[in-house]
Amino acid sequence: MSAGRRLWVPRPPAGDALEAFSREEVAACVAYAKPRQRWGLVAFAVNLLLVVALALSGPGRRLVRWCAGLAGGWAPGRAALAVTLVVAAQALVSLPFSLRAFGQDVRTGLATQRLRGFLVDWSKGRAVGLVLTVVPVAALVLAAHWRPFGYPWTAAAVGALLVVALALLGPVVLEPLFNRFVPLPPGPLRERVLGLAAEMRVPVRDVLVSDASRRTTRVNAYVSGVGRTRRVVVYDTLLGRGQGEDRGQAQDGDPDGGGGGGQARGGDQAWGGGQGQGGERPAPARHQDEVALVLAHELAHVRHRDVLWGTAAGALLTAAGVLAVSWLLERSWLRDLLHVGGLGDALVAPGLLLLGAVGGLLASPLASAVSRWVEARADWVALEVSRDPATAVAVERRLALENRADLRPNRLLVVMFSSHPPTMARIAQARLWAAHNPGGPTA
Repeated sequence: MSAGRRLWVPRPPAGDALEAFSREEVAACVAYAKPRQRWGLVAFAVNLLLVVALALSGPGRRLVRWCAGLAGGWAPGRAALAVTLVVAAQALVSLPFSLRAFGQDVRTGLATQRLRGFLVDWSKGRAVGLVLTVVPVAALVLAAHWRPFGYPWTAAAVGALLVVALALLGPVVLEPLFNRFVPLPPGPLRERVLGLAAEMRVPVRDVLVSDASRRTTRVNAYVSGVGRTRRVVVYDTLLGRGQGEDRGQAQDGDPDGGGGGGQARGGDQAWGGGQGQGGERPAPARHQDEVALVLAHELAHVRHRDVLWGTAAGALLTAAGVLAVSWLLERSWLRDLLHVGGLGDALVAPGLLLLGAVGGLLASPLASAVSRWVEARADWVALEVSRDPATAVAVERRLALENRADLRPNRLLVVMFSSHPPTMARIAQARLWAAHNPGGPTA
């Protein structure tokens, strides 16, 4: 076993989805994923066009000027109101797309909450987004307006510190607004996970379980926070089936407890990878193998300090972005295009958000490529720790089937936006590991 840090990770080309899924499974996933991607792209384009209209069109600029004018000559109020207008408008135009996505989840059995609960969560998310946009953007505009000592370097440093503060406080301040968290209950699974952490030399105080099932049947796990706020979180939907099996609640005589693989209800949908295991291990043991492998992947992120490095990169990019927009808005051609006096003009808010959106889009391919490499490395470390590629393939099957992953991904969309390798690329990696390490469970 080698859980050490590594830079090079084998990444074989993805195979055809029919090598691991039936035609029916592929068709079901594609029928869900493709329309969702198309509507997501439309929503992105509508949001971008909205900001373009507010920043560059006469009516849009007049609307921003009117809204900022409600604060009179008070500079902080003018900056805050201008940013609030843009963010609120984006929320309004995105609501129909969010409702469409929620309706699709209801129809496919992925949503477990009612419309009221969805709207409450949506409103909370938008309120948090409003605060996290208005405060830094308005502060940057005011800094450019008042020109404190050391500007723009001090503004860049403050922006970087805000990113670090968000990474530190997000898990204990923001995440509890949307979910409740409890420690993974005592038992064999908890002991196994803590044993994995010790084997990988990863300091983990606890593993938390999120009550995701009140909202969705999707399965997931993640790492967030840095330092003392670092946490490994697993959805209760990932644990639900195995817990039911431990209580002897397998349904309809199905040894996998999956009830025939119908629509997901809570955490009881059939495991995507439970098939083809030949009855080699009892269902509760397979459940523990799969959950343990998922958590080994998350522990690999902790081992490599991926959240810390991501936070550092985000802080540096934020600082660079502040310096870049400060320089750009000193150029007369851009000020003329936006019809503003500079970065210190409150009416620059939509133009500033437009520059941020364009910059994010340009940086997306590199950021996505780095993220896919980080995830592939965590997958490989999890294989080295578990030495069980068959379970890795089973996990990828389950994640794809229960989350309705796109099993026929568009290559351009993968390059531009995918934070994780496609399902078949991850399965190919597990099979490559099996080929390099014969003698273990076959994948």
